[in-house]
Amino acid sequence: MARVSRVMRLVDFLRGREATTVAEISAALGVSPRTIHRDLATLREQGLPIASDTGPGGGVRLERDRGVTAVHLGVEEVVALWLAASLSSTGSALPWGSAARSGLDKLFASVPRERSRSMRELCQRVVVGRPATARVLSELGAPPEELLAIFEQAFREQVCLAFDYEDRHGKKSRRCVEPHGLLVESPVWYVLARDVEKSAARMFRMDRVHRPRLVPERRFTPDMEGLKAQALAQRSKGPE
Repeated sequence: MARVSRVMRLVDFLRGREATTVAEISAALGVSPRTIHRDLATLREQGLPIASDTGPGGGVRLERDRGVTAVHLGVEEVVALWLAASLSSTGSALPWGSAARSGLDKLFASVPRERSRSMRELCQRVVVGRPATARVLSELGAPPEELLAIFEQAFREQVCLAFDYEDRHGKKSRRCVEPHGLLVESPVWYVLARDVEKSAARMFRMDRVHRPRLVPERRFTPDMEGLKAQALAQRSKGPE
């Protein structure tokens, strides 16, 4: 195995575990412990925060709270990467689709556990469905320019979203909703929400939303289990 490839595999091995031993790494990579010690020294020289403990229970670990590149990715960047990887796996197989998912798994493994958990929870609130039908595409309009940024903030900070809405029958209304999730049927996306006034689950198509605004004083806790059931039910009957 070429040294560059071996060292890259070593980094991936460390990122995928809380702690390990030189013996375990040696067996996994098929090289001698002496070679592993030399590669670990090289990685330390390059700035990777690798710690080693001696004695019973000791081992080798990557200190994830210090200096790992993935830590500097914002939550929005991670969700965007996750969504892009998910969309690449729908419809038909695409080159590097599996590599994208593998890369994201490594990214999640490289950050502190609590941060990884919060990133995964946010990604789980995004449901990727089949591409939009020809009928939906034929009537699709353009969403307001400010909607994306406002929705992202409401979704991330778990605050309510208010907007004017025109349903599929042309009826206009004002809504205040909890944006629990996002359903993507490329290139169309829908807000999976709980209507605050009606106290009921609803799905809103993005191009029918007008004058979106944040309601920061009204917060909510995402309902992960209800979200999945809501997405399946709403797919069958469509948005308002």
